[in-house]
Amino acid sequence: MVKKRIVRKSKEPKQKKINLLNESIQIIYKSIIIVVVSTIIALTYTGIRAALNVDNKTTSQTAATAEAVSNTTNAVAETPQPTPTPTRVYHIPFKYRNLFNEHSKKEDIPRIHLEEAKVLFESGKALFIDARSASEYNDAHIPGAILITVAEAPTKIPQLKDVLKDKVLVPYCHGAGCHLSDKVAYSLFDAGYKKVVIYFGGWPEWTQANMPVEKYEPPAQYKHLFEEAASEKDIKQITLEEAKFLYDSGLANFIDVDTQDKYNKMHIDRAVTIPVDKMKDMLRGYDYFLKQKPNVLYCHGRGGKAKQAASMLYKEGYKKLLLFINAIPQWEKAGYNLWKMPPPPPTQNR
Repeated sequence: MVKKRIVRKSKEPKQKKINLLNESIQIIYKSIIIVVVSTIIALTYTGIRAALNVDNKTTSQTAATAEAVSNTTNAVAETPQPTPTPTRVYHIPFKYRNLFNEHSKKEDIPRIHLEEAKVLFESGKALFIDARSASEYNDAHIPGAILITVAEAPTKIPQLKDVLKDKVLVPYCHGAGCHLSDKVAYSLFDAGYKKVVIYFGGWPEWTQANMPVEKYEPPAQYKHLFEEAASEKDIKQITLEEAKFLYDSGLANFIDVDTQDKYNKMHIDRAVTIPVDKMKDMLRGYDYFLKQKPNVLYCHGRGGKAKQAASMLYKEGYKKLLLFINAIPQWEKAGYNLWKMPPPPPTQNR
């Protein structure tokens, strides 16, 4: 009889499987824990960093704002503040107060010289009135002065009532011997202005004392016409256009240096005659005239007498000299103003 051998299955493989399963579960569990913990750590770190960045930004912005405020404050502090201009108060010396009074009669109008004129000028309460010609006024005048010539006084004074009111009016002209300022003063008085003072010393006294003046500024292309000649050979010859500018503006003296006979027959209108052969004897009487403006010298020939006169005047100390060569033919051809002796009346045959 054959005996069957019973073989029992071992329990070890099954146990191993259980152990492996438990180990896997533990590994998974630990992995989950690690992942969760890592996530928490990561989130915590990110939150802390974000918070720190916000704080840094806030701090930076606060610092920048503080710096900007500081800079603005410093800029305001460093910006120069305008200094208030003090009101100028001029105290009139007692001995000059009569200059500011009204006068009841023309005969009472004071005639003053430089000392009193300076007081009036500096007071700001006076208006100087130039009674000379328009060309002389345009050339230069006392600062702030207005022009009223004798001829235009009756019509111009009423037009200037707003300018003239509440001022001491101070007419002036060429100084002693000139009565233009007197005539303008009387016209002002007759128009109802009683605060009038005649500056008897006038323009010559003012300029000789180096008092301030307002000077005419010519256009750039004509400025050279007003310069002094550096030497006799530097005396300029001018063109017809330049001569016409000087004539129209009244800013130069036109002097006919030819003979008296030629001047009497024809000359540029408004020109004066100082014949070269009589010039030395006449200079004394024309000294002031020659020093006020440039002098345009011309003759009736090809310029010989004009050059001779220019040489003579330069040696006498007159530096503002200009030569207008061939003047009469050019002037006449252009149709400009010439004075000509009228022809004698025709003789009647009996």
